[in-house]
Amino acid sequence: MIFKSAKEKVKYLFETITSEDQILILIVPDPDSISSAWALKRILWRRVKTITIASIREIERIDNLTMVHLLKIPIELIAKVDISLYNKFALVDSQPQHFPTLEKISFDIIIDHHPIKKEITGRFVDIEPEYGATATLLTEYIRAARIKPSSRLATALFYGIKADTHNFTLRGTEKDIQSFRYLFKYINQTIVRKIETSEFRLELIPYFKKAFEVMEVDLAHHRIFVYLGKIKKPDVCVILADFLLRIYENSHSIVSGLCENNLIIVFRNSDYRKHAGRLAEKAFGEIGRAGGHKEMARVEIPLVNLKNTIGSVTNKVLKTYVLHQIKRAW
Repeated sequence: MIFKSAKEKVKYLFETITSEDQILILIVPDPDSISSAWALKRILWRRVKTITIASIREIERIDNLTMVHLLKIPIELIAKVDISLYNKFALVDSQPQHFPTLEKISFDIIIDHHPIKKEITGRFVDIEPEYGATATLLTEYIRAARIKPSSRLATALFYGIKADTHNFTLRGTEKDIQSFRYLFKYINQTIVRKIETSEFRLELIPYFKKAFEVMEVDLAHHRIFVYLGKIKKPDVCVILADFLLRIYENSHSIVSGLCENNLIIVFRNSDYRKHAGRLAEKAFGEIGRAGGHKEMARVEIPLVNLKNTIGSVTNKVLKTYVLHQIKRAW
C-alpha cells in the first residue's frame, strides 16, 4: 500500500475498523513494539469495542520490564489469551514471517519498519523500512489524528525511538528526529533515565564471564564472535552483542547460543560498509529464519534443521559451523 501522508494512513486505518470490532494487537516485546502497540491502542480507543495488547513471549529483559511497570502499560501473554474472542488482529514492529507463532494468524493491520522479505497481505499494511523505529510511524499517526499524547504514552514512544535507533548512533532519519523532538515536551525524563539504567539482572553475570573467556577476536575484521552453548533466554545474546559493540576496536558483534530447540545468533554492526541483515540472511537464510537491518540482525535455526544439515549438534560442532558460515558469507 502506498500512502501520500500520515493523514491518509489514519483515514484508511479508520476505514478498516468498525465499532463492533474486538482487536488483538500482537508484539514481539521490545521498547519499539511495546510503545507502538500502546499508541495504536490509543488511536483506536473508542472506535472499536475492545483492544488487547498481547506478547508472543514473556517479557524478560529488565529494561522492558521496567518500562512496562513504570508506565503501567497493559500487556497480556498470548498463551493466556483466548484468541477466539477477537475478530481482527494487528501486528506492530514485526512481520508474520518473522516467527512461527505469527505465521499462523491472518492479520488485518500490519505496521512495521523492517525490510520486506515476502509479500505481505492485510486490510491495512504500512511498512516503511527507511524509518529508524515503528514508534516514529505511530507518532506520526497520533499527530495526524490530532491526539495529544499523555505523558506516559509520549515517554513510551520517545524511549521506543531512542532504543531502536540506539540514540541515533546506528540509524535514524529526519522523520525519526522530528517525532523525537515532538514527543520531548511531553515526556517524563525521570522515567526515561530509570528505564535506561535498568540494564542487567544478577543472573546475567555468569554469561558475561563466559563470553569474556570464550570470545574470539578477529582484529583484522574488527569482529568479535561468541558461542555461549546453552542459554536460558535468547535475550542473553542480544544484551551481550550490544555490550561487546562498545569495545573500541570492535565493529561487529556476533553472539550465539542454544536455547531450547533453536540456535540463536545475534548480529550487531557499526561498520557502514557491512549490512548485518544481509550477512545473516546470506549465511543462514537457507536453513533458518534470518534477517534484520544494516545495524542489527537475528537468526533462529531449529535444531532439527541443523541435524539434517550438519548431523551432529554438539557445542563444538555448532560453534565451528556458525563461525564457518559467517566467514564464508563475509
